[in-house]
Amino acid sequence: MLETLSPQVLKALTDVTGELTLDSAVRIVTRDAVEHRLENIADQIRKFEQKYSMSFPQFDSFAIEQDYLEWEGLICRQRRLQEVREWLR
Repeated sequence: MLETLSPQVLKALTDVTGELTLDSAVRIVTRDAVEHRLENIADQIRKFEQKYSMSFPQFDSFAIEQDYLEWEGLICRQRRLQEVREWLR
């Protein structure tokens, strides 16, 4: 069931995005949120790449399992968000 947005939220969405329709405003805000999350994930991935001086496909050591699992999770999340970003365009 779709909930109704309050007039304040609708105004905020249209003010922030400059769009007049709810669908367009939500799409823009969602796209911006996805972009922001992808930037954060890319930063975290870069930290792992710098820490281990290699990219994820080259990283095959289970001696550091916690980092491996976290890094792998970030890669998967990045791919899902990139798919969402493409759908939003």
